[in-house]
Amino acid sequence: MEITNQNFLQQLPSVLRTIQEADFFAIDGEFTGLTSDRNVFPFDTPEEVYLKTIDNCSDFVIIQLGLCAFRVDPDSGQVSYKCYNFYCFPRGRSHPFACQGDSMHFLAENGFDFNKLFLEGLSYYGEADEERFRADLKDRQEQRAATLEALDDEEANGENSNVNMVPVPPTEEKTLSEISEKIEAFIASDEVNFTISNCNGFQRKLVYQLIETKFKKNISTSSVNLENNHKGILVERKRTKDQEVELEKQRCAQEQEDLTKAIGLSLVLQELSKAKKMIIGHNMLLDLLFIIRQFFRPLPPNYQDFKKVVRELFPLILDTKYLCTNGEIKVHVNSSVLSHVFEAVQKEPFKLPEVVSGFEDHKYCPNEMKQHEAGFDAFLTGQCFLGLASFLQVDIKNVEKDPILKSYLNRIFLLRLAEVNYIYIHGKEPTFSRDHIFYITFPEQWRQSDIVNRFRNYGQVYVNWVSNSSAFVSLHQRDHAGQVIRTIDKSPVGFTICSLNQFKAKQQCAGGTKRKHDSGNKETEVVLPAVSASEVANFGAGNNPKKARKAFAEDNDW
Repeated sequence: MEITNQNFLQQLPSVLRTIQEADFFAIDGEFTGLTSDRNVFPFDTPEEVYLKTIDNCSDFVIIQLGLCAFRVDPDSGQVSYKCYNFYCFPRGRSHPFACQGDSMHFLAENGFDFNKLFLEGLSYYGEADEERFRADLKDRQEQRAATLEALDDEEANGENSNVNMVPVPPTEEKTLSEISEKIEAFIASDEVNFTISNCNGFQRKLVYQLIETKFKKNISTSSVNLENNHKGILVERKRTKDQEVELEKQRCAQEQEDLTKAIGLSLVLQELSKAKKMIIGHNMLLDLLFIIRQFFRPLPPNYQDFKKVVRELFPLILDTKYLCTNGEIKVHVNSSVLSHVFEAVQKEPFKLPEVVSGFEDHKYCPNEMKQHEAGFDAFLTGQCFLGLASFLQVDIKNVEKDPILKSYLNRIFLLRLAEVNYIYIHGKEPTFSRDHIFYITFPEQWRQSDIVNRFRNYGQVYVNWVSNSSAFVSLHQRDHAGQVIRTIDKSPVGFTICSLNQFKAKQQCAGGTKRKHDSGNKETEVVLPAVSASEVANFGAGNNPKKARKAFAEDNDW
């Protein structure tokens, strides 16, 4: 079911009820841009990947969110689903965002409706903004209630308060005089109401002050929204106390409805968080990062704090891309791309259970591929999980406690990593040595073959280019690592080499990477400092070489 600003209030109770009744969920997002993985290297740690990722995607946003809720009948085992496709678009001027040309073009090619996004996309706010808006609304309503009560006291005592009166500037006297004449003409006429427009905020304050001192026994006023988000003053015949109370009730109800629409999609994600049920994604790191940052709170610059936030908001997650690393599954699933996994689980030896839609008029047909519509991709993700779970003989009636899934729960898959290819939300990832990795600089005319030839005495190598004159080189035969720096040919001029640990130590002392969350700098690209391997080799060795060696030894965990 498609959810936009047009049907959000009508469908919200049903969506929240669906979340409460479901057993597990699948999610997917479409973004205005994707993080570049060009600065992610196979030897990076999960923490380094997290920090690089939040730097690279800090200004992109989710513009479509798919949520597919699955329910398993406890008696028959029949699986049913309800799938929602939410358009979401940041309102106002306080949330600028970036767009990546390739991503926008890709979405357009796949039929994304940008007009619907801009005109009907749901609003959203994070926790801090929502708290502020609710507090502001409460204050305004309390002030109006106090004003109503004060009016009663004034009428009973015959008092007329001039507290907080603002002097009328000479430049505004003509405007107020004209408005005063219009009000007098209205009182003498048979008209029901009229609207005072074309006033700025200060002028409206002066008009309210004028009415309070001169016309409050004859007329009542209320604020109205005009075209282009301008405000006006609606002038009506004097209302009774009961009418004022009833009008205030209606106004409060309307304000609450407006606030609900403003918080929008965040209300759905909050309910999803409260449910504490399993959430499934496919290659879900970006989905998770964007959801947390956009609908809850800023992403923490500390890796362990990030894990803590995920445990608090979504304590049970499963990444089907990581599930595909299972040895038995890999035999039958050659590619872990979502559509390829779905194609695989429809064939033997997998058995995809039948699923039925909980919506008669809103259901997906797997044969009618709508890839890169977030709702459909969430549906496919759920289908892939069901197929993989069936192959592994997982009890889908009790997925949270299934012993087979235990080794895959709360692990977020990381692309390109050769060692530990996941983030473990509920604990520490295994550590590994990186002594077999070296940073080298060389003449710009060098090619891959020149680098491989330089390392030929140490077996096969994997080369990660940093620039046209620098690269990281990792040895396949790690037991040769201790010989490299001592024995490698260091000619010609321009060729230098140091260990990765030395490079990281020098990198930290040179200022490390530029991160928006560290310095407030708008730079989002991770930038390697201008560090030569020879500088690293001499780092700290001036007067106390033993101290330098100790500093490098403390960095062995990099």
